[in-house]
Amino acid sequence: MGTTYSITILDFIHNKVEFKANIDKQLDSINRKFSTYITDSEISNINKSNAELIKLSDEFKYVLDKALYYCKLVNGNYDITIAPLVDLWGFSGSNNVIPSDDDIKDVMGNIGYEKISLNNQYLVKKNKNIDLDLNSIAKGHGVDKISKFLDDSGYRKYLVEIGGELRSKKMSDHDDWIIGIQNPESNSIIKKIKLNNLSMATSGTYNNFFKLDGVLYSHILNPKTGYPYKHKTISATVIAEECIDADAYATLAMTMEPLDVVDLLNRTSDVEVYIIEIDDNNKIIEYMSSGFKGMVY
Repeated sequence: MGTTYSITILDFIHNKVEFKANIDKQLDSINRKFSTYITDSEISNINKSNAELIKLSDEFKYVLDKALYYCKLVNGNYDITIAPLVDLWGFSGSNNVIPSDDDIKDVMGNIGYEKISLNNQYLVKKNKNIDLDLNSIAKGHGVDKISKFLDDSGYRKYLVEIGGELRSKKMSDHDDWIIGIQNPESNSIIKKIKLNNLSMATSGTYNNFFKLDGVLYSHILNPKTGYPYKHKTISATVIAEECIDADAYATLAMTMEPLDVVDLLNRTSDVEVYIIEIDDNNKIIEYMSSGFKGMVY
């Protein structure tokens, strides 16, 4: 997944080397399905295919179904077909450029979640040039899968982290898991959260952008215009039961105005959000869903 992972287990009883090997095997299996950097992964084969109907593995179908739900929830502000646009702007590598209007227009014809659908076990590509990118949700799925493995192994006190996405388990009234949310303006903690039996994911612009002629360009691109969103949000942290949901919500939160995100999640049971915005005077403005304050340590 191009990142690191960390797993903390209280009262660990297994052989560490063998246990880690089992975890690595599962993470490798996830990579073999969702990594766009592996040329023969399931997603790479899907993107290279010219077929209109493509049979999916059960795991791929599950994650794709989730992703399409969130695309529809925000009417395409969040879109898993945006990869060619990310490549065009250079955010998938190290050479950032501002594309021409014509180049953006050419790419936009092959972007749009509505150009694909699921039919039972099959992906339907209404446009054969559509490329999928599930990086915004696959890490969360990986956290959930490793958490299930720990559950099945009999553990009830643990913390799983993959690239900053987290899920915890705690079965006693003591020893809360306390998680810090980074202050995007400094190397410090802006909030501490009691994360017990829940998942947390954060998305932000503060670690993936480029500056040209005094203008900042974020990697959060608008699939409807082809250009970066101009919202002032620089960080969104979401807490949910499943990490796959927290991961998706955190990404889509970056595509909307903060008050709209808070309103959406206040109407969604058991999901909380904390958003950081930087105003024109370089001051931090915080937005929280109704239940978030109760989780602050």
